[in-house]
Order: sequence, then C-alpha cells, then structure tokens
Amino acid sequence: MNWIRFMKKEVLYPIYLMIGIFLISISPLFMTSVGLHWPGLENITTVFTGLLQPDSLTYVNPKSGVERELFPIIFKAFGSSFFVLSIALVLAFLAALVLSIVLRMLTDRLYKGVISIASLFQSVPDVVYVLGSQIILVWIYVELDLKFAKFTGAGEQEAILVPGIVLSILPGIFFLKSMLSMLEEEGYRPYVELAKGKGLHPLWITIVHMLRNLFVRLAFQLKFIISLMLSNLLIVEYLFNNFGMTTFLLSYSQPAVFFVTAIMFFIPVYIFLKGVEVALYYATKQEVSL
Repeated sequence: MNWIRFMKKEVLYPIYLMIGIFLISISPLFMTSVGLHWPGLENITTVFTGLLQPDSLTYVNPKSGVERELFPIIFKAFGSSFFVLSIALVLAFLAALVLSIVLRMLTDRLYKGVISIASLFQSVPDVVYVLGSQIILVWIYVELDLKFAKFTGAGEQEAILVPGIVLSILPGIFFLKSMLSMLEEEGYRPYVELAKGKGLHPLWITIVHMLRNLFVRLAFQLKFIISLMLSNLLIVEYLFNNFGMTTFLLSYSQPAVFFVTAIMFFIPVYIFLKGVEVALYYATKQEVSL
C-alpha cells in the first residue's frame, strides 16, 4: 500500500503538474479580442509537437519584433535567476538561523520584543523592501566606493550578489520569526526540561537538541517561502535590469516559451524539496512530505 501511495505521489504528481502547466500555457489560444473561442485541435497539436522539438522553438521580442531561437539563450536567463534565488535562500536561512540562536540566549522580554518587531516588518509590502534595500545598498556602494558587486545587469554580465541580498530580506524575516516562535515552543518540551536538569548549557541544548525538531517543522513552510521568493524575483529582476526567467514568463507570450520556462522553474524546486525530504529523514529519522 505504501508503494502505491509513493508511486502516486512521486511519479503521477509531477505528470499532473506538467499537464496543468501545459493547459495554462495554451490558455492564450482560447482568447481573442472578441472573447473566448475554440482554437482548433490543430493549433494545440502544433504547440505540443513543437515542445517535442526544442531546437525549433523560437521567441519574438515584443519591442523589436526580432525572432530568436529559445535555446541556448534561455539557459543564460535560467542561470541568472537560479544563482540569485540560491544566494537569497542560503543567505536568508543562515542569517535567520544565527540570529535566532543568538536571540535565544537573551532574556524573555527581549526575545518577545524581537518577535513583535519581526511580525511588524512582515506586514510591510514586498516592493517597499526591494526599493528600500536598493536605495540603501546604492548609498553604501557609493559612500564606501565598493567595486566587488554589480548593481545592474548590462551586457554579458548580470548583477547577482546584490539582487540576491535584496531578495533574501523578506524570506529572512519570515525564517527568523518562524524559528524564534518554534524555539520558544520547543523550550517547553519535556526533553528540554530534562536537558536543563542535567545541567547542559542552553546553547548546547538549542543547537544539538532543539534545532533537529525545528528543521522538520520549518521544512513544511518551504513551499510558501519559495513561492514568496519567486513572486519577488519578478520585482528584483525588473529593478536590477536582469535578464532572468521572469522575462520569458511575462514578456514573451508564446505558449511553448511559457511552458518551457515554467518547467525550468518547477524541476529545480521539485528536486530541492525532495532532497530536503531525504536529508531530514536521514538526519532525524522523521518522514516529511513536501
């Protein structure tokens, strides 16, 4: 029975999702200036057969009207978005983890005060973080005459580090608030009281015992955090003039281009979530379904 469930979840689910992405990608074919209409099976089949021949796929620049081959240029856009997202996710997680451990050592009053401040910051619109962070980083860049990071994408080089830092702010706040709340709840568990009774240092209890359970609980929020980052990636890439995957998703309306771009977003995220499942199982012996 477990194998049947496993096959349904791990094999059929990605197939269903790909079918859903395909249906979304061909939805523009059903829309005209006068309303909805049936585009004909031939047009739908043309999109599907085109996907089977990726070398023949092209995209048209809406501004210049120039037609170009989709491959391999889409890999350049994928690389830009992938590195920005990776930097943002790692930076947000590590910064929140270190801060949560440090703040855990503070008094209860300061601890709860930080949680309240984090909740307040979470209510601020995403675009305010992006714009505010960009202004602050540009000011630091100019005042300190820093040359190690690019601020805008131009030519062959993309801005990677600075957009990654900006993109990490909101998920970092979410990570921090979640970790602090979870550590506070874990602090009342019997195993923590037992460890304290044995005279173990609070820092040792937090790192060795409490973080294991925290990671398992935090894993269930990964989908939301990643979706939050993907939605903010659009704003970040636009403001930093980066040629990333969101350019293909929003600027080029061809069904095949949308499908390929969405799949290239989905596959790394899916592999990452499955990797987290496996890592947590071997580390904590607890099954996590993401």
